[in-house]
Amino acid sequence: MKRAYKVTNHKVAAQVATPAQTAHAEVSFIMVAKGVIGFRESAHIVKVAEDTDTSISIASGKKFGTSKSILSLVNLGLMAGKSLVLNIKGERNEEAFREVSKIIAGETDGNS
Repeated sequence: MKRAYKVTNHKVAAQVATPAQTAHAEVSFIMVAKGVIGFRESAHIVKVAEDTDTSISIASGKKFGTSKSILSLVNLGLMAGKSLVLNIKGERNEEAFREVSKIIAGETDGNS
């Protein structure tokens, strides 16, 4: 019986992510705010960004705020039921997401 395909030996190089590739991992989430994001919550988001060495940005409607400016987050005017896009960039983005999602869900008082 004749083979219908040709067998060749291919060497597959293992692809390993270098720290430079993983250092700027970026994730985005679409969420609905379950509480009001005021000054205290915005300050807590900035603190989470500093602690996890990430860059956090939130967009809601035509407004945009980043973890580099507390006032830009406060000016979003996020209230319960408002949708938003959360973008986290950095190596420890999963840890930052867990903390920020608690803040957006109203599960923390913003003082911790």
